Amino acid sequence: MKLLLKGGRIINPAKQFDDIGDILIENGRITKLGGIIEAEEAEVFFVQGLVVAPGLIDMHVHLREPGLEAKEDIASGTRAAAAGGITTVACMANTSPVIDSAILVAGLQQRAQAEGVVHVKVIGALSKGLEGKELAEIGDMILNGAVAISDDGHYIDSAKLLKTGLEYTGMFGKAVISHAEDDSLVHEGHMHEGSVSAMLGIKGRPSVAEDIAVGRDIMLAEYTGSAIHIAHISSKGAVELVRQAKKRGVKVTAEVTPQHLVLTDEVVSGFDPATKVNPPLRSTEHQEALLAGLKDGTIDAIATDHAPHAFEEKDREYRFAPSGFCGLETSVGLILTNLYHTGKFSLAEIIERMSLNPARILGIEGGILEVGNVADITIIDPDLQWTVESKRFYTRGKLTPFEGVKLTGKAVVTIVNGKIIMKNGEVLE
Repeated sequence: MKLLLKGGRIINPAKQFDDIGDILIENGRITKLGGIIEAEEAEVFFVQGLVVAPGLIDMHVHLREPGLEAKEDIASGTRAAAAGGITTVACMANTSPVIDSAILVAGLQQRAQAEGVVHVKVIGALSKGLEGKELAEIGDMILNGAVAISDDGHYIDSAKLLKTGLEYTGMFGKAVISHAEDDSLVHEGHMHEGSVSAMLGIKGRPSVAEDIAVGRDIMLAEYTGSAIHIAHISSKGAVELVRQAKKRGVKVTAEVTPQHLVLTDEVVSGFDPATKVNPPLRSTEHQEALLAGLKDGTIDAIATDHAPHAFEEKDREYRFAPSGFCGLETSVGLILTNLYHTGKFSLAEIIERMSLNPARILGIEGGILEVGNVADITIIDPDLQWTVESKRFYTRGKLTPFEGVKLTGKAVVTIVNGKIIMKNGEVLE
C-alpha cells in the first residue's frame, strides 16, 4: 500500500526542517521525504495549505480502563485521540484495579492492540494500589513495556518510597512522573487559593503546596541521579525550581496542560464543575510563568491530562464534583488559537512540545519525520475556524469548560502506521 502526501508544509523540529514538500508512505513507513515525489500506483492525497507534522503524542491521558469504563475506555479514548490529531497516548495507572503489576501492563497492551486506533503506551504505578506504602512491580512492569512509572492523582507522601522508586527506575533509564502537591496543604481545597477563592468562599489549594512537592522531588532526583518528570505543572514557584534544577544538570522535565495555559481561576466564578481540575486553575501571574517556562524550555511538553468523568459524577455542586475533564479533542485548537495565532509561539515550537519532546521523555519511537520511521503523521489546518461542540466528541466524558468556544486551528487528518484513521473530524476506524 502506497500513500503520497502532496504539497504540504512539512514541519519537522528534530531536523529543523520547515518547507513545502511531499512524503511517500509504503507499508506503514516513510520511504521518501521532501521535494517533489512521483510514485506509481500510490494513492495521492493533496495537502496544499496544510501543515504536515510528526504524529502528536499526549503523554498524560486517563483511559480509565480497566474498571472505570463508564467514564472512558480504550475504544472511545483512542478515537477521541485520533479525532484530536493525536497518534500516541500514554495512559495513567489510576484505574480499578490499579496498573501495578506486569500482568496488568501486558494485558492492557493486548487490549489496546485489539480495541485502540492509535498507539497506546502504558504507565505503571509506583506503589501498590496507589497507596504510597509499598513499591509496585517496577522492574517487571518496565520489562513488560511500561514507559514510565507514576502514582498520578496521588502525591507520594513518603520521601523514602520515592527515593527507592527513583533508584529502580534509574536502573532502567525510565522516569518517575510526579503528581506534585503536598496533601497536607490541599486535601480540603477545591480551587486555587487566592483572591477569587476568598471572594467565592471556596477553600483553596495554595500554590506553595506544589512548590514544596516539586522542590522535594527535584532534590531526590538530584540525589539518586534518576529522572523525574513533573506532571501538569501549574505554579510560578515550581517553574522556577525546575528552571534552576535544569541549570544544575538535574534530570528533570515538566509538562503543562492547555487548560492551565489558557484559563485562570477567574472562570471558577460561575461554579461550573467543568472548571474543576487538579492541580487547580491558577491566577494570571502563575499562567504567565507557565507561558514563559514553556517558551524558554523549562517546561518541555504540552499534555492534556485528559480525565473524563461520567456526566452524573460532574453534575454536582462544585465542591463535591471530581476533578478533571476531557481534553484530547480540543488541545490542538486551544494551543493554536492561544499560542500560535497570538504570535507567542511558532508552529515548530508547538509541534516540538506536542510530539518530539514527549517521545524523548518517554523514550519511545515518534516525534520525528524520517525515512524508515513508522508513518505516524498529523496534518493540521492552522487557519480552520470551528466551534467546540461536545456532542460531536468521541470521548465518553464530554463535559468541557470550552463548550461553544470558537477556535482557530484543527487537526484535519490523523495517520497511524501509514493509514488514515481520521479525516475532517471523522474517525474512520
